[in-house]
Amino acid sequence: MQELKSKISNLAELITSEKAFCKLLIFIMLALPISELFDERHYLAFNSQPTLVEMVGLATFFCIAVHFLKHKDIKYYASDLIFLLLLVFMALSAAFTLDREATFFGFNYDEWTTNFVGYFSFMMAGSMITDKKLKKEILRAFILVILIQVTVAFLQTFGLNIDMCFYDTEEIREKKMCYGLLQHSNWYGGLSVLMFACTSGIFLFTENKLARNSSFVLSLVCFYTLLCTEARLALVGVFGFIFFLIVSIIVMKLNGYNKKKLSSIIKRAGILGASAAAIAAFTILVLGRLKWKIERSANEISAFKSGNTGTFGTNRGTIWKAGLKTVPDHWLFGIGVDNYRHAFYLDPNYKKGMFTQGKGHNEYIHYLVTQGVPQLINYLSLLVLAAVTATRTVIKTDDDEERFINWTLLGMFFGYAAQAFFNSSVVNVVPYFWITVGLCLSKKNQRPFGYRKERRKAAAEKK
Repeated sequence: MQELKSKISNLAELITSEKAFCKLLIFIMLALPISELFDERHYLAFNSQPTLVEMVGLATFFCIAVHFLKHKDIKYYASDLIFLLLLVFMALSAAFTLDREATFFGFNYDEWTTNFVGYFSFMMAGSMITDKKLKKEILRAFILVILIQVTVAFLQTFGLNIDMCFYDTEEIREKKMCYGLLQHSNWYGGLSVLMFACTSGIFLFTENKLARNSSFVLSLVCFYTLLCTEARLALVGVFGFIFFLIVSIIVMKLNGYNKKKLSSIIKRAGILGASAAAIAAFTILVLGRLKWKIERSANEISAFKSGNTGTFGTNRGTIWKAGLKTVPDHWLFGIGVDNYRHAFYLDPNYKKGMFTQGKGHNEYIHYLVTQGVPQLINYLSLLVLAAVTATRTVIKTDDDEERFINWTLLGMFFGYAAQAFFNSSVVNVVPYFWITVGLCLSKKNQRPFGYRKERRKAAAEKK
């Protein structure tokens, strides 16, 4: 019996180690695009991805649960509390949903309740990883994902489609818009922001010449395919990334960061910016990309000024209004996990066959409408905590490698968070963001509960 207990204890240690969490995250990152390739050979949309996120997510959740049950004397952090509250508010929203079938099973690109368990668990697993070598392994895995996605997307700009496009197929194929292995250009637009920020960060901060040169080329290809999505939300993400980069460089300069290293970063940023501007000019002026979106934007602004807010952002105004109308009556738990379409059914003027939409096309509004005010506050608190934790690390750490990893992650974080104001969470893209958030929240860089009390006690003992 003692031997069995020992084996179980050793197994528990193994599955709750940083390496185990790292392998789980790498597996789901690589499995998503690879499974898409096989699914689309059989003309299947969103077949394997929700199941993979469910399976790996539940396995990750199990490992996290074992971690907390086995290690009784560990320190607890704000991210642990937020993780618990994310699960609680999600469960309450699911329990009081107005449409159980949509919440628990969904269809097409709906996200299941178990998918959200997966997202939250991926974030938590990321926060468990403190070893910078393991963080670099995860970034390398994401580079492999980028190579797969960008190769497919680049071919699509020439009309060479090796995979299916299941949504808005005619328009996307006719205009040779990029959608990678994601079935819609908007979704690839969101992922391309993460990919561009990641490769740009490596180019800006790495000291390895081969990595610097190859990441420079890859970042420009990412940017080109980003433009070829012709998704305005992707440009919002790029502007968010650029704004973050400028502010972060100013902050580091004010905090007295090494002048030589900062000068090198600024020089590389200038080279990257000039190259990206040249690609944008070529793509718009020579290839004629984005011109129709610029015209559409002008028409939407004109309509908005005239009082027609519904057409704003390709009918996002209508979608947002329908959802926000439900908040006063369903503010506590929302109308049900990923049950946004039901907001249209609650409109007294709704008739069968009228326009509906299953996604809020704004991730923050989507959380508010489907899971309620407490969950939105909790989610925003998580994002603020991640940003503060990683920023503090970039400014204060003495380890340049740790600084540059977090600086890169922050660029990805702010780029995605910006485009999320106009995009939708989908199961084959958003896990990458949740992993990014988790890595920003590495417990090595957080302050545990009781931190100030311990500092005061230590200071008193010195006296």
